[in-house]
Amino acid sequence: MHRETSIALVVLSVALGGVYYASLANSFHYDDFHSIVENPHIRSLVRVPEFFVDPSLFSSMPERAMYRPLLLVGYALNYAIGGYGLVGYHIGNGLLHLACVLWVYLLGRRLHGDWQAALFAALLFGLHPLTAEPVNYISSRSETQAAFFYLAALLGYLRWRQGEGRRFWLLSLAAFFCALLSKSVTVVLPVALLAYEQWGQKDRQERGDRYVLYYLPYWGVVVGYLVLAQSWLGSSLAHPVRGVVEQLATQAKAAVYYVHMLIAPVRLTVEHPFSTARALSDVPVVLGMAAIASAVWFGRRRPLVLLLGSWAILPLLPSSLVPLNVLVNEHRLYLPLAFLAVGVGWSVGGVWRGGRVVLVVALLAICASLTHARSLVWRDELSLWSDAALKAPQMYRTHLHLGGALEQSGQVQAALASYDRALALAPDAIEVHYNRGRVLIMLGQADAALEAYGRCLELDPNYLPAQINLAALYQDLRQLTAAEDLLRSALRGRPEEAELWRRLGLLQKKQGREAAAAQMYARALALDPALVEARYNLGNLYREQGRWAEAGAAFEQVVRERPDHVGGYRNLGDLHLERGAFQAAIEVWSRGLRELPHEVIFYYGLGQALEAQNRIEAALVNYRFFLQGGSLNPQQAAGLKRRIEELAASVR
Repeated sequence: MHRETSIALVVLSVALGGVYYASLANSFHYDDFHSIVENPHIRSLVRVPEFFVDPSLFSSMPERAMYRPLLLVGYALNYAIGGYGLVGYHIGNGLLHLACVLWVYLLGRRLHGDWQAALFAALLFGLHPLTAEPVNYISSRSETQAAFFYLAALLGYLRWRQGEGRRFWLLSLAAFFCALLSKSVTVVLPVALLAYEQWGQKDRQERGDRYVLYYLPYWGVVVGYLVLAQSWLGSSLAHPVRGVVEQLATQAKAAVYYVHMLIAPVRLTVEHPFSTARALSDVPVVLGMAAIASAVWFGRRRPLVLLLGSWAILPLLPSSLVPLNVLVNEHRLYLPLAFLAVGVGWSVGGVWRGGRVVLVVALLAICASLTHARSLVWRDELSLWSDAALKAPQMYRTHLHLGGALEQSGQVQAALASYDRALALAPDAIEVHYNRGRVLIMLGQADAALEAYGRCLELDPNYLPAQINLAALYQDLRQLTAAEDLLRSALRGRPEEAELWRRLGLLQKKQGREAAAAQMYARALALDPALVEARYNLGNLYREQGRWAEAGAAFEQVVRERPDHVGGYRNLGDLHLERGAFQAAIEVWSRGLRELPHEVIFYYGLGQALEAQNRIEAALVNYRFFLQGGSLNPQQAAGLKRRIEELAASVR
């Protein structure tokens, strides 16, 4: 068995590596930005214990709090090893997927014994196009990590029940707790164990009281998890996004849609063209219920079919019973697909018998090709949402996020067109009005931007991003009284919002009230010590006041907490340069280039500091780097060229 498992591991590693190798170059996406890139809490391993008690640390946006502490631990380890280097995050996702695929192989061996059928099941699961999203989308690591521990818990329980020692029961229990700390959908494991006792346990006469005593601790783990996560769960369940009947009808309709995705995964997209069902009598809902009833009837005399079918359905129950904003999702099928693949492998039997090998190889080749193509779509935000807009043009979110991707790529006019399309589909979507306002400012259409932000606040008077950007727009238009009135009004409703205090500080500084500005920045930092921008603003204020030591300490803390903060490095280096601490300036800008190698402005600072030390040749190298990569206007470029020529002449 060990030899066969070793062969399987090699085959699985080569197959998955070949299909997913291109994923290493893919970018961050969607939720990755607020949960990883902009999340300051993952940037220090010192904060790991806090992950287990504070759900708000999941994101830079408190309203998106989730209790997934073990997932955050993985992100923090990724950051500690490689910062925001994408390769490390993708390797983490890929290794978790490979581990889950290996668990599927071992589960197949455990349930039906045929290693070739188990290998086929593992390959089918590993190469199925539906796994492309959990592997390529870094935030979907919650799915693969939860599945890893969930499958480990199942395997441990099976090994214990089949007489291989109580240590496997202990490992199963520990793995279950880790699964819950990765994602809450794994709460269904105790029910899955009951299904195994009913349909998977061949020797049932030993099901006595002692097994009940071993089973009950799984529910104890559930209770412990609920205690830890109660604050987040309470706020999540307090305001359901749809009623019970509508939710059940929608998820019955989703059952048909999921079956279609599993069998014909050819039009996968990050945003599916799927809408809610209004009543249980809707045709797709009836079809969904009929499909579930047919599956139960088909498997009524096949215990393994009932077991694997129940295992596949159980992970979908939490998202089916609890109303969520996203109606259907590809990554929700990740764990169900694992069990369905085991069932397909079992039904195929001896893979290499007769003509089955041709069909099996053809099926796996098709899956691999589709998955590779799907992975290429995840290359960046623009390719991802362009694909979604083609496949789901009637969904406003596709145009909303495509607009964001176009905006990020500098195609501002095209972004506005995309937002306009989203607005036509969803006239009352606040985020569409907000994004339109942002690009209208970029296009110099201030009046239209004022109207867009005003519409945001009509829809939700407490919508913080619109309050902040509208105040900033008033400030740019020199309507300082209107800006201050808006910020103070927002603070009356949300006095604990640190960003509002920071913005008010910026406004005070613009009006020459430096003491008031310092107080506002300090208030912002007291409310949120991780608000790096407030510390940066305070550092700038200290620098202008000639308080060099305090300014330097502030900038040093900024780059320590945010190693990707360009302004922090620039201003700290400039501060050292102004004070004649040339070597300190060189060290700061060199550190900045290690963290942000594409920020060529640091080369200019290095050139200045090196020139001040009379290290002319080294200064010339840095000036030339800056000249080649810097965004200089013709006059600036001409001035720098003259300076380079003068310095070059001085060392001849």
